[in-house]
Amino acid sequence: MNVPQTVTPPGSEGLGIRVVYMLLFAVAFWIVCWALALTALMQLCVRLLNGRPSTEVKRFGEALGRYAKQVIEFLTFASEILPYPFTAWPAEA
Repeated sequence: MNVPQTVTPPGSEGLGIRVVYMLLFAVAFWIVCWALALTALMQLCVRLLNGRPSTEVKRFGEALGRYAKQVIEFLTFASEILPYPFTAWPAEA
């Protein structure tokens, strides 16, 4: 069972660790944006070729959106819970 990890409360040491995590997750968010663009393009191609979107790509897109939400909440101090890989990948709602 994965217990969500939280960042230590802001203090002299806690804020420094949070800044490092924030930099790492800012890079992760940049990668997520590119993954979103590629996923959308792939889904468009599948839709044009098959006449309907792929359910697997749809599920991945939904999980990617939930992950982006977790990263944004962490970066904006709306949440203290560290996103994936420190917690499980976002499951279906």
